[in-house]
Amino acid sequence: MIRFLLFVVSFLLPLSAIAADSPPVLFVEQSEEAGISDHAVNSTGPTFVDYDNDGDLDIYIPAESLAEGIDNRLWENDGTGKFTDVAVARGVDNHGSLSRGASWGDYDNDGDQDLAVSNMPPGQDRRAHVPTSLFKNLLNETGSANFENVSRSAGFMRHGNDEDARIGGVGDTGAGLAWGDYDNDGDLDLFWKCADAHVENALFRNDGEGTFTDVTENSGVAIQGKVMEANSQGSPSWTDVNDDGWVDLLITNEGASKILLLNNKDGTFDDITQSRRGPNGFAFLNPGNANGACVGDIDNDGDFDFYLPTADQANRLILSNLAEKGEVSFSDITLTSGAGDPGGARGCTMADFDNDGYLDIYVNNGGLSNVLINDVIAQMPMFVQFYIAWEPAYNKLYRNNGDRTFSDITEGSGAEGFGIGSGVGAADINEDGFADLLLTNRTYYSNGERVNIPQQNHLLINQANENAWIKIALTGTKSNRNAYGAKVKVTAGDMSQMRELTSAHGYNSADDPTLLFGLGLQESVDAIEIRWPSGVVQNLENIDARQTIDIQEP
Repeated sequence: MIRFLLFVVSFLLPLSAIAADSPPVLFVEQSEEAGISDHAVNSTGPTFVDYDNDGDLDIYIPAESLAEGIDNRLWENDGTGKFTDVAVARGVDNHGSLSRGASWGDYDNDGDQDLAVSNMPPGQDRRAHVPTSLFKNLLNETGSANFENVSRSAGFMRHGNDEDARIGGVGDTGAGLAWGDYDNDGDLDLFWKCADAHVENALFRNDGEGTFTDVTENSGVAIQGKVMEANSQGSPSWTDVNDDGWVDLLITNEGASKILLLNNKDGTFDDITQSRRGPNGFAFLNPGNANGACVGDIDNDGDFDFYLPTADQANRLILSNLAEKGEVSFSDITLTSGAGDPGGARGCTMADFDNDGYLDIYVNNGGLSNVLINDVIAQMPMFVQFYIAWEPAYNKLYRNNGDRTFSDITEGSGAEGFGIGSGVGAADINEDGFADLLLTNRTYYSNGERVNIPQQNHLLINQANENAWIKIALTGTKSNRNAYGAKVKVTAGDMSQMRELTSAHGYNSADDPTLLFGLGLQESVDAIEIRWPSGVVQNLENIDARQTIDIQEP
């Protein structure tokens, strides 16, 4: 893997400031230097990917193309931390679209990353309808990482939907999507969320031959009738909540409860949100305007907890009780955790920013949704009425205290941000073993003219500390090639940590696909256990810290 330094900045800190029990968490803004500040673009969340297989991270950011020159961005990394937008040249600018999220996955298992992009129907100026689309990466076939829209040939359309068939893609209001192998057959399936309150979401099963089948009706993932209005916002969350090796599904909604679906391992799901007996998901009944979820093991007990960014109330931190009770149930620990910021959250991400062995939480705030969109954007149809955030807000950085509580360490960290936030992702951009941040913001347009203060992307580079780390990159063989759904346990000294590799999180964002574990002062790892989606369990022992390990499924 190519290693590079985006910059070299030194801080003179007293020894006490870099003690293992309380290392600093400091960031420096580098978006201008990297070339990705992208002023006045109405962006959704960032996604990290090595789309050209050259060993460094590239970035794809969908945008709402409401003005000339504002289309989706594919920021190609030149290996020195400088980025160039090559979306048009590569064929994924999605020109004329109103994009609301993207997800990367090698759906044909040919060794290069393909792309699904979620779009909305035409808006105020009635432009051409660009549907939610599937783009195949041609790197393996041609040697060049260009993309071809294969939505029609791949059957990426809802069953019996005449409009989808006419336009060649999914036509209703896309609100997010994510790849996951729900049937553990070794290829990636795709779940698509819809923001139209009375239009169903969709699950597309990969048939293994480059085509997809809409299995929404028979799989049990439909949510119409289960909530008052199924306004499904943000990324779907594929995660194994009962630790049986099969990914389950959390669907977040705005203004209605969340829906937690348990995988039956036979191609169907059961809704356990309101189950009177275990397993149950009572804690997800909160009706807040949630924009996806961030999933991670915040207390290192081996099960996966949820952080819900909610735009209209305090964010929710929901703890899994699986390790303690032996069955699926959850507790809302928002009040006791100290992580329930009511700042109008849109995006979130979990990462161990100080490498002390515990997952921290970063929240991209957008301010309260208190302005009617019809009052600021002309020609908005009268039947489309909803509130948007109009005033910028500061973000939040919560440090994990290791006891299921968090401390707000935002002030002075350099991670304050200020904007009308949307998505956020964590990735080790400069390859120093510490998680950096890329956050996106909203800029609003009316009839092609900007109507609010221009926002921008913020690339925040972590200034690191003395703590050790290890990074693990996975490649599936019998499992899907991305290894989505794989779980990795790292043990170093008296601490064990668990991570799960997923394709999307929060508000239509994706983190670095290489898993990063902070090790504190431990300079070696005693054991690594990988539980692949195929059921294969792989173990490694006695590994030096401060390196990236590439692991292929045996």
